[in-house]
Amino acid sequence: MCALCWNIRGFGHDGRRRQLIEYMRDEHIDIVAIQETMRTEFSLPELDRLSPHLFAWHWLPSSGSSGHSGGILLGVKDATFEAGGMDRGQFFVSMELYERSLNFKWEVTIVYGPADHSRSASFLEELHRKVSAASLPVVVGGDFNLLRFAEDKSNSHVNFARMQMFNDCIADLGLREIDRVGARFTWTNRQAAPT
Repeated sequence: MCALCWNIRGFGHDGRRRQLIEYMRDEHIDIVAIQETMRTEFSLPELDRLSPHLFAWHWLPSSGSSGHSGGILLGVKDATFEAGGMDRGQFFVSMELYERSLNFKWEVTIVYGPADHSRSASFLEELHRKVSAASLPVVVGGDFNLLRFAEDKSNSHVNFARMQMFNDCIADLGLREIDRVGARFTWTNRQAAPT
């Protein structure tokens, strides 16, 4: 099974959408999770064009009066999974999945945490409620817009209280982080001295 989780920063950009289609084809993606779609709706024909395979789709519309903020798109390949119950909140979308080859049921929850950190506590409370209520094993992914460790940032502007709140939520839920390999940072602002 192969999953792609990407903050695309605008699903409507042709270049990014072409890149997504190439990733899905070349990497044989079974789960695609896109954050910051900046879209309030999707048509099934446009989603069908993303992959030669049939996918089940679920999304959270972007927010704001013009739809230019946030949004999540989650898709699972029909040949790999049978999609069950779907849910969404203010900061997440989820699907219960039956993985055919393993005869195994689990739930995937994709988040897009607020960049406005005055809402971080609400985001973590919603995530806590969602994962705590799950009756199946859960995988949580996405863009949390939070740091776990000071080393995750290239400068010293770190909010230690917010970082502790995030780590406490992870510990309370018994979640385990999958270590990353490759680039040190998951995001940069394309500057010589990146944030």
